[in-house]
Amino acid sequence: MLARAESSAISQLSGPSWGLLPACLFLPWLALHVGAGQGNLLVMALFGLIMASYDLASLRIPNALNALAACCGLVLALMAGGWSALSPALGGGLVAFGLMAIFFFLGAVGAGDVKALAALGIFVGPWGAVDLFLCTVLCGGALALLRVLVARGPAGLRHGWAAAKGLDLPYGLAICAGALWLALVRGV
Repeated sequence: MLARAESSAISQLSGPSWGLLPACLFLPWLALHVGAGQGNLLVMALFGLIMASYDLASLRIPNALNALAACCGLVLALMAGGWSALSPALGGGLVAFGLMAIFFFLGAVGAGDVKALAALGIFVGPWGAVDLFLCTVLCGGALALLRVLVARGPAGLRHGWAAAKGLDLPYGLAICAGALWLALVRGV
């Protein structure tokens, strides 16, 4: 009977939903380290964690999750600064979208990654979106290097781009790491 109950609990956490558990467990720690008045950054980081969990489990970030993050960012901007705060928020989304779209057209990331960064860019405005993009790209480079090392070993580094071909890289992890990095840097 106990084995069946454990099996049922594990089956409930299968698929993309399994990643919500670590994301939710990480939230109290993040709340302690993000300064007062930085609620937008906390919500952005939470959405980054959820996006990463979906990307890790299914190698995609759902459009509904990106739309929900964008809507939450716009509502928070509206609540914090009124109608005048909507234009910087939308500007942040557009800047993040434009910067990440370059990597999409080069074939380095998927469309979900572009939309995810755009949704998170709404939380930080145009200049914050540039910071978010840079943090994400740095984390993505480290993640790609780690992925090649794990899959191919140190010899894979000598072969460069050819060694990385065919390796799936859930870039939502890099987006999440960039959002967390930005939330912690700005929140302290």
